[in-house]
Amino acid sequence: MHRRLFPRALAVLALVATAAAAGTTTATAEAPTPAQTRLNATIDAVLADSRLDGAQAGVVVVDTASGRTLYDRNGTRRLIPASNTKLLTSAAAMELLGPGHRFTTEVSADGPRRAGILSSDLYLRGGGDPTILAADYDRLAEQVAAAGVRVVAGDLVADDTRYDKGRLGPDWTWDDEPYYYAAQVSALTVAPDTDYDAGTVIVHAAPGTRAGARPKITMTPDNGWLRIDNRAETVADGETTISFEREHGGNTVVVTGQIAVGQAAESDWVTVWEPTGYAADVFRSALRRHGVRVLGRTVLGTATPDTAKPLARHDSMPLADLMVPFLKLLG
Repeated sequence: MHRRLFPRALAVLALVATAAAAGTTTATAEAPTPAQTRLNATIDAVLADSRLDGAQAGVVVVDTASGRTLYDRNGTRRLIPASNTKLLTSAAAMELLGPGHRFTTEVSADGPRRAGILSSDLYLRGGGDPTILAADYDRLAEQVAAAGVRVVAGDLVADDTRYDKGRLGPDWTWDDEPYYYAAQVSALTVAPDTDYDAGTVIVHAAPGTRAGARPKITMTPDNGWLRIDNRAETVADGETTISFEREHGGNTVVVTGQIAVGQAAESDWVTVWEPTGYAADVFRSALRRHGVRVLGRTVLGTATPDTAKPLARHDSMPLADLMVPFLKLLG
């Protein structure tokens, strides 16, 4: 797999605020101060590095106090920002939320409990945590069981109302939807591992025991939200050509290609359609493992009532620590 090469390349571009290309620095209306002259010379020197030959640049430096443009090289050129956008979003998050901010996921109920029976709905409320794992949902379920709940008479309500219903960016291309870097946005989601590609599942294809058999398909985390359509084949020998493709508008993952007997499993990250339902499915399974039965349905997108009392809680790592995988790992 080569998926992590792209963030490395983007990180290099981010360090120089995009790559260098032909262009000139736009002079400001006022004579430059010595400090501005040094700034311009420093940026010009970075962008003139031969390692950036052939790349394109758009660099603008503005004094936020006065609004004055201090440096502008191709500032109006239309470029694809890619991971450079993370420089702005991370700075805004640190300023507005603070380095100690944690994203909280809560489980609560608004009805009485008698003899282990909860006579109301059970609410799973997402706070936008992009790092929450299946193991964290398991610990939430363990807390619910430890609170004495054995049966939920009502529904499991997945509350993702902290964010709006916009699942995809307005300019994202439809054919990128299955891939980890185009996962849908939700205040309630699941990350499959500590790379924290929230809203994705890792699908694995291991060869069958003999040529002609279907490969064995598994998922991390195990879930009932995605369905596998296994069209792949185990062959006696040959190159591995396994491909995983989620169809638009649903959660069927079509597996095609071939893998030879005795070869290592092939894996890839696949996005889910509607991450709120994915999170609810993982949590409901965790409740079942801990001996908590939910008699009702799973309901998506309904707000938790103000009268609900907390039963369980999970806090993410501080935002300052979250910035490390956000800026280094995520594409």
